[in-house]
Amino acid sequence: MEKRIGFIGLGNMGYPMAVNYLKEFSNLVVYNRSQEKCIELQKEGAVAAKQISELVEKSDIIGLSLPGPKEVESVVKEILQTAKAGQIIMDFSTISPKLACLLADLAESKGVNYVDMPVSGGPVGVRNASLSIMIGASEEEIEQAGLMPYLQTIGKTFHFMGKRGSGQAIKIINNYMAFTAQVINGEALMTADALGIDIDKFYQVTTTSSGDNKILDAKMNKVKNEDYQPGFALDLVVKDLELARELCSDSKIPNFTLNTGLQFYRLAQSKDCGGLDSSSVIKVIRELNNK
Repeated sequence: MEKRIGFIGLGNMGYPMAVNYLKEFSNLVVYNRSQEKCIELQKEGAVAAKQISELVEKSDIIGLSLPGPKEVESVVKEILQTAKAGQIIMDFSTISPKLACLLADLAESKGVNYVDMPVSGGPVGVRNASLSIMIGASEEEIEQAGLMPYLQTIGKTFHFMGKRGSGQAIKIINNYMAFTAQVINGEALMTADALGIDIDKFYQVTTTSSGDNKILDAKMNKVKNEDYQPGFALDLVVKDLELARELCSDSKIPNFTLNTGLQFYRLAQSKDCGGLDSSSVIKVIRELNNK
């Protein structure tokens, strides 16, 4: 018997995830604080729940794609008010490992299985079903729970990290690597600007030489075209870097580059770039060279 799927959170990542599930499986229940996107999916055959409790009642597996820790904690606790033993929560959001473990314990007390499954690859990765998924469980556990078809609908690469919270930990490490690299990219481009090096030449050299990195390639066209419509909003970068700082603080780990990078994104926030793409930090850095 096919499991019933519920999905909560229809933002830049959640909406294309829900679209994929609707295409692949015959039933989908969706909930979003704003009902507009629910109505769009309802036209395609999804059931639009008016309340989270309604979605919980109609679902065996519940996927989450929410902005941050506060939203995830609130929604999971609301789910658990009416959840039944045997239900599964797949959390694709990025939160702290500590919170993921807390929510897993709360869910277990109700007989519910909560698994942290943060993702990397952006909306394009969802649409192409090519996301990298970092899973806070073993491969054996995921197979036994019958969850692989639901992961393969949105992802291509699966990292089984073994225990709850470990998916979040590696996702946070990955993100602070990427976003601090983007600051370095911005400073490098600012230096090229100051020396009169053409932006096309800058990218021709750096993307084919040892300075290349994935986020340099991924954001190149946005920077060159000054297109800062959000793929991944800068406010979310600050949230993820704050999570990384919390992770390091809890473990008494020094991380100088992380803290420096965070200040550049905060500077960009102060210049009203919070709702723009993460690459808008490069625009802010380049403006430091105005003479």
